Amino acid sequence: MGKIKSFISKIWKLAWEHKRISIPVLIALLVVGYILLPKSQKTILTETVKKQDVQKLVSVTGNVYADNSVNLAFGTAGTLAYLGVKTGDTVKAYQTIATLDQRTVQKNLQIALANYAEQRNTFDATEQSYGDTKSQQATSDQMRRILENNQYDLNKAVTSVELQDLVRQQSVLTTPIAGIVTRADVLAAGVNITPATTFTVTDPNSLGFKMEVDEADIGQIKVGQSVNVSLDSFPNDNLKLKVNRIDFVSHVTSSGGNAFYVEVTLPMQNNYRVGMSGNADIIIDSRNNVIAIQSSDIFDNNYVYVKTAKGYAKRKLNLGLQSDTEAQVLSGLSEGDTVAIDPTSVPQNLVIKN
Repeated sequence: MGKIKSFISKIWKLAWEHKRISIPVLIALLVVGYILLPKSQKTILTETVKKQDVQKLVSVTGNVYADNSVNLAFGTAGTLAYLGVKTGDTVKAYQTIATLDQRTVQKNLQIALANYAEQRNTFDATEQSYGDTKSQQATSDQMRRILENNQYDLNKAVTSVELQDLVRQQSVLTTPIAGIVTRADVLAAGVNITPATTFTVTDPNSLGFKMEVDEADIGQIKVGQSVNVSLDSFPNDNLKLKVNRIDFVSHVTSSGGNAFYVEVTLPMQNNYRVGMSGNADIIIDSRNNVIAIQSSDIFDNNYVYVKTAKGYAKRKLNLGLQSDTEAQVLSGLSEGDTVAIDPTSVPQNLVIKN
């Protein structure tokens, strides 16, 4: 043991005395050793061929909207005398939302009715005065004009009453549908409003999901196709719906392209709200329980590497329906075969030459 230590000590002393030579030599030896050391074999990931479902999808985004929603406003300006709702209230169909001050309207209607009564008396008196002579002097232009003017005045009086009654009706705002008040531009009665003052009622049982489909894909979309919808606010709700409407006219997207709205109806009695966003997969075509592999397995014009006892064999495939991630195999593989997931990971020395 003492001899070994003495030998190492002499070697170390010699290396230290000639360090200008020994250090470069040591570095060179380390580099050569690294190059000559055997490298670990890169792992080749594989998958077993099996039967599965293949779906061709068009993936889009969209928002929840209400198919039945109305904006309500008064036809004239005025003072708000009654306000019966606020935002968030539930209303019934034909319920009164608000009314304007009707005192001026009522007075104008009374005046119009009085004018009508007066004109009616004049009309009846004129008819009676000329009743006996009308038939004998039917050719008299003067008499005919008197009778016609009398009729015109009566008609104007009737129209005036109808107009004032229409104004009275327009001073009462009612909702034609049941739903939730989602907009109310005023908070209390007693304020002056204009025809621009708006109330909105939305039917929560008429919600749908509206998707924006690019014009390049719209030709593949048809009414009745299945759609899987996932809302951002309810990620655990996997909604399986059907396309029920496709826009006939395109619109310009925010990026300047052309797209069409595609709509599905959401189930009733839900907790969804207008404006919620989400993702949707429209199923264009599908094959169920067929032999399929990942699209990443395929290379060089429909070839795959199949693992065998001797290495990896390059095999040509005949493909059917293909999605973005999977491909149906019509021939070239059997259930249970093992293929390389990443063809570039297969060393050429493991590929069996034909």
